[in-house]
Amino acid sequence: MQNVELVIYMSDDPMEEVYSFVERAYIRLQAGDILIRCLEDGSSYPIQQMVEGLILAGPQSLDDLQQVLIETSTRKSQVEDDLQQVYVEMKRVLREYGVEFTATGDYHSALMFSPLELIVLMRSQGVEDHEKQSACQRVFQESHGLLKNLNTNLHLLAEIEKYLQDWLWGLTYQKARPQANSEASEL
Repeated sequence: MQNVELVIYMSDDPMEEVYSFVERAYIRLQAGDILIRCLEDGSSYPIQQMVEGLILAGPQSLDDLQQVLIETSTRKSQVEDDLQQVYVEMKRVLREYGVEFTATGDYHSALMFSPLELIVLMRSQGVEDHEKQSACQRVFQESHGLLKNLNTNLHLLAEIEKYLQDWLWGLTYQKARPQANSEASEL
């Protein structure tokens, strides 16, 4: 059996690790605030302004840009989870009223569903009571509005995520390019 030795490289200054952690946390906090503004405005412009500042700093801002991407991806995952939770809760409440809402679907199917289709579904499943139908329509409309809003946010975050990935690749290339040029000149 071989002995495996784990070597962890640490900087000479233990405070450097702390400063690095705090800086990453600050960048993610700042990115989170800007992402909230993007979602409120329905625009990627605020994050583009932040990224432009990072790009102007050059390849040394690669780590900061990576933190912004991580925060964006985290927020996008949270919105996806929220979408699924709203959908599952809507199905649960409708089931309590006797309406089985597309058992094999997901929130995409609910977004494509109309109030008229809900009435047809309720009648086909024997829900004829007007109070139950009204309650189901209210639940559906409230859930549908929330799903639409979350879906819009999801698409905006996906757009921002792609934008950040593109710039991350660009900065990575820019950082690697001088090294490739210096290696070629040595040959």
